[in-house]
Amino acid sequence: MIKVFLVEDETIIRQGIRNNIDWGAHGLELVGEAEDGEYAYPMILKSRPDILLTDVKMPFMDGLELSHLVRKELPGTKIIILSGYDEFEYAKEAIKIGISDYLLKPVTPAALIDALKKVAESIREEREHSRLLERYFVDYEKYMKFPDKTDYNGVDRKLIENFLKTGDLDECGLFIDEYFEAVGKENYMSLLLRQYMAMDIFYCVREFVKSIHAEEAESRPEWTDLKRLAKAIENTQSTMDYLKRLFTSALTIRDKSSGDRYGQIIREAKDYIAENFSSSDFSLNRIAEYIGVSSSYFSSIFKQGTGQTLMEYVTGVRIDKACELLKCTSLRTAEIGEQVGYSDPHYFSTAFKKATGQSPKEFRVGTSGKVRTEH
Repeated sequence: MIKVFLVEDETIIRQGIRNNIDWGAHGLELVGEAEDGEYAYPMILKSRPDILLTDVKMPFMDGLELSHLVRKELPGTKIIILSGYDEFEYAKEAIKIGISDYLLKPVTPAALIDALKKVAESIREEREHSRLLERYFVDYEKYMKFPDKTDYNGVDRKLIENFLKTGDLDECGLFIDEYFEAVGKENYMSLLLRQYMAMDIFYCVREFVKSIHAEEAESRPEWTDLKRLAKAIENTQSTMDYLKRLFTSALTIRDKSSGDRYGQIIREAKDYIAENFSSSDFSLNRIAEYIGVSSSYFSSIFKQGTGQTLMEYVTGVRIDKACELLKCTSLRTAEIGEQVGYSDPHYFSTAFKKATGQSPKEFRVGTSGKVRTEH
């Protein structure tokens, strides 16, 4: 049975819904009702309904506020909104919450039953998919390693994360082909291991997409419809085709979200530079290691993405900070040089003059001075 909880402040309407629907005939069970959100909320937490059917305008706590709370505590509960107000703002807020349906009152019993049946069917499908996937991966811990003792989980995650960050869109097919080749035929031909592998990759890629805050990812079926995954792993070729589409979708979202191929890596690098540029042993290798790519690859994409070499960019950051310290502190030039990453005072003065056209002393006593490098 699909459990339903009803919240409606108008007694006649609430009683009409309760009494005019043959709940059992439609596989539904009315597990509770209340006249306002404040009274309903603790009852909902206790009964944990599958569907919340709620009015919008109610005293004390309205239906949208109640829906926010229920969505947070019981994310699996589906929500159907009833409203006597044909107002766009209500509909917009309801969409943000992620409701399953929005019905305008007066609503006929037939229309309400149709809406309930539609949502109930989606719940049953989700349960069926979940049972299927649980059966597939019931031995998850047992199969953390392949028969050849390869530590699949560690190898898998690192390879996938690196490709998602730095891979090209047109390389998705090649990546999957090479990935399967590296896994080994005796491993991916095993249905159980292939199922585990596909599930692990699915969640790894999904987490990456969520991490870049791409709103459209939440509405795309490849990230929400587990039925596709269950069907794809029936054989090796369909699994590979599915994963190629998955990666292609993820990298498309990545590139669109960042605005360029290298946006995410460069942002991470700039954040790291801002925190660590004053260190005297700061280097290209340290940044590349932090980002998780090779130093040569990072150097190349940084230049393509910013129009500057890494050294030019870091020098600009250091000189800007030096200008700030020269203007706002009484520290000696050598001390300022050390604070911005130059252990050799002479080298600091040379770099500063090259960037600003003035020596540190001239800059300090002058009325102007501007770094020529931009970042």
